[in-house]
Amino acid sequence: MKNSGFDKLVKVYSEILYAVGSIFYITFCVCVMVQIISRNFLPSAPSWTEELARYSFIYMVAFGCGVAVLKDEFVFVEFLKDSLEAKGLHQANKIIRILVTFVMLIISLYILVKAEPTFCFIKFRMVSTAMQIPMQYIYFSQILLFAFLSVSLVFRLIQKIRDFNKEGDFEETEEEKILEEIAAEKEVR
Repeated sequence: MKNSGFDKLVKVYSEILYAVGSIFYITFCVCVMVQIISRNFLPSAPSWTEELARYSFIYMVAFGCGVAVLKDEFVFVEFLKDSLEAKGLHQANKIIRILVTFVMLIISLYILVKAEPTFCFIKFRMVSTAMQIPMQYIYFSQILLFAFLSVSLVFRLIQKIRDFNKEGDFEETEEEKILEEIAAEKEVR
C-alpha cells in the first residue's frame, strides 16, 4: 500500500521529535558520565552537570511524549482491551481507544491554553542555581510538551478514525508489520 501525504507528514514529524529528543538524551547521558567520572576521579565535581542533566531530561520527556503517542506506547488498561477482543468486540475496543485519545487531546489542549502560559511566563526574573539559565527556558519545556502532545494526539486520532474499518487491531506495531511482510515474502517463494 502506498503511503499517503499524511503518513509522510506524520513520519517526518515523528522523526524530528525523535532526533531532537535523542540529542537531549545524549546530553543527559554525557552529563551523568561527567558526574560519575568527576566524583570518582577528581577532587571535586562540577556543579553544573547535575543541573544540565535534569534540564536535558525534562526536554527529552517533552519531545519523547509526542513520539510515544504516535507509536501508541503509552500505558493503557490491557485487560479491558484483551477481554473485549476475546469477546469479539473489536469495534467497541476501537471506539473506546478513539474516545480515550479524544479525551487526552481535550485535556492536553486545556492545560496548554489555560494553565501553561501563566506558569511558564513568570513576571520576575528567576535563574537556575549553578548555570544561571533563566527559568523561563526551563519552564518553556512544559509548553512544548503539551503542544507536541496535542499535535501527536490529533495525528493519532486521524489515524485511528481513518483505519477504523480495517480488519484486525489498528494498534499494530512496526515489528508486527515487518514480521507480516517477511511472512508474505516467504509465502511468495
